[in-house]
Order: sequence, then structure tokens, then C-alpha cells
Amino acid sequence: MPRHLIDISDLSRQDIDRLIEMADAGLSPRGLIGLTYLSAFFQESTRTRLGFASAAARQGATMLDMGSADRLRIEPAEDQQMVIAGLADITAVRHWDPAFTRDLASREQTRVVNAGTSGVSHPTQALIDLYTLMRSFPQGVAGLNVTFVGKFLRSAECFRKLASPLGINVSQCRICPDASEGELSRCGAQIQAADVIYVQSLSETDYGVPNLNSGSPGPALPPWALEAVERSNGLVMHALPRGPELPDSLMWSRRSLVSRQVENGLVVRGAILRWLVESS
Repeated sequence: MPRHLIDISDLSRQDIDRLIEMADAGLSPRGLIGLTYLSAFFQESTRTRLGFASAAARQGATMLDMGSADRLRIEPAEDQQMVIAGLADITAVRHWDPAFTRDLASREQTRVVNAGTSGVSHPTQALIDLYTLMRSFPQGVAGLNVTFVGKFLRSAECFRKLASPLGINVSQCRICPDASEGELSRCGAQIQAADVIYVQSLSETDYGVPNLNSGSPGPALPPWALEAVERSNGLVMHALPRGPELPDSLMWSRRSLVSRQVENGLVVRGAILRWLVESS
């Protein structure tokens, strides 16, 4: 039966260790020779879509791309799944409906990787973030304090599931305009004590609809939060695309891991694609 990656909960600790090992090995130029890869993105994407496409092509897969979803005929989801399921050996799917990816995988005709589902699941980004931390803290990630600034978004939810069995401490600092002085003080202290500060988008993007570009870019970090980040020694992460919440002073600082997240995305996505076919 085909192997799938739909959610972090689908992975055992052994699976996670194997994926990290495969990412360390880098891309395999012949790792996907003879296989067909389909990019089926029903929502806009830059890093995930192009990252998987590059990882598939550079490992020898024959490439198919569904193209822009707004060019597709309007038809029932099950009809789309029936067509997509028979097209490729591996299919990367981004969709606003959490049921779509699982229903496609349940057909057991193609290996399915969830490349972002609604506002609740983005396992591949979480794996990229974990890999980035492992390479940034070679002494080990157990005991690290990772603070997410802003509400938990879909990749953060998946990262939280990954973190617990690995001994990573995950906390959240909400950005609330009506927070009390005491709450602001506690949150500022929490940021300054963190080993890693993961800045989240502050936009009101609705991941449950097709068009992700329709929302406003969101506000910047409030001065108290930006000051706390700047006064800390913690490394800074962000999943991109960034808005005003991650100013250039943090994006391009020596403490920023953002460029490493982008670079690591290629080898991690390449490892995921090979892992899907390794023993299925």
C-alpha cells in the first residue's frame, strides 16, 4: 500500500529519525528515477510548491503540475480526487478542506504528502523547522525553549506535536491589543528567556478559503514585543511569507534562522519524497 504523510501524528519516532537521516544525506539525483510527481496546489504557495517541485525534479522524477486552481472546471471534490489519484506516483496537495487530502490518500492509488491543509496542518514545514533547530543546536534540542509570538498557525500546531517527544518546550506569547500591564510584562520576560523566538504572521489570513492573498498583511509587532525580541539572545524563526511583523532588523540579523529554514526546505522535502517510496 502507498505510504502517505498527512499529519505529524502519522509519524513514529523512528520515522522522524529516518527523515532527519535522509535529509542529512542531501538530495539523491537518481532517488526518484522512473516515478512521476504531481503538484496539486489548490491554494497559492511559493516555498512549498516550488520547493517540492525542485526536490522532485533534482531527484529524477517526471514532473506534472496541475497549474492554477482557478483554471480548473468546477466539479465535486470526489470527481477531482478520482482524476488526481491516477495521475502520478507521488502527489503533493495543498487544499483548504482538511478532508480533501485524506480522502485522496484513502484511494490508495498515489502516495500523498500534505503540503498545507486549511489552518490546522502543515507537517512538512514543521519538519523543516525541527531539522533547522537540530542543525543549529548540534548539542541537542532537548530542553530548548521555543516561544511562538502570535497565535499558533498550522505549521506551529504540527511543530508542537513534534516537540513534546523530543523534549522541546513550546510556549506561546499572544499579541493582544487589550492585554494588561502584567500580561505584557510576563510575555516580555517569556520572550527574553526563550532560546528560539518564532515570530508568527499577525495577519487575519483565512486558510479555509481558496484565495490566500485576499487578506490584509497584518500589523507590525507592538513596540513592547519588538523591544523584548531585540533585547533577547534567542534565535529568530519565521515560516514566511513575512509581513510587517518581522522587520528587516530581525530578518537579516545574525540571530535569524529564516534563510536556513529556506535552505533546509530543499533537503527536507527531498527526504520526504524519497521516504514516501522507500518501503511502500
